[in-house]
Amino acid sequence: MLLKFKDKKKLVFKLNNNLIKCVSIVLVSFKNFQCNILNSLRKKIYENNSFMLVLKNNLLKLAIKNTKIDFLNKFILGPSIIFYSYKNINNILKILYYNNIYKNKFTLRCLIYKNKNISLSLKDKLIKLDNFDKAIFYFCYYIKNITILKFLNILLKLKNLKS
Repeated sequence: MLLKFKDKKKLVFKLNNNLIKCVSIVLVSFKNFQCNILNSLRKKIYENNSFMLVLKNNLLKLAIKNTKIDFLNKFILGPSIIFYSYKNINNILKILYYNNIYKNKFTLRCLIYKNKNISLSLKDKLIKLDNFDKAIFYFCYYIKNITILKFLNILLKLKNLKS
């Protein structure tokens, strides 16, 4: 369906507002998706209080222009799907990776959490985190397993980064 210029402008404005307010963004490239698979994916995403858009690259680039996530421009190549959520990132990743229908149908390009780019190698850990309590548990577990000297070294490095 072709959109008129006014409609495109409204779409870009709405997407810009949504992306500014959202907590997490997942950018995915896809090839050879069938319409019914795309519709079932959209339904599951909406059921988990997340959103999904398939847009032309130019409209997406316009939507993120002059925002904190402007660095996303370099990841927008070819056909893309953008997923975003106002709560957390792991629901989207669980749907994409634990569902056999969608496996090997897409390539993960970028993960953004609280306006910061997250390494794609952390995706498995993000999928496993269910809530804040679990994150605190993992943090305590890692701290318990490192020596006090290493811990103080890390704190000093963080202090130097902050100043």
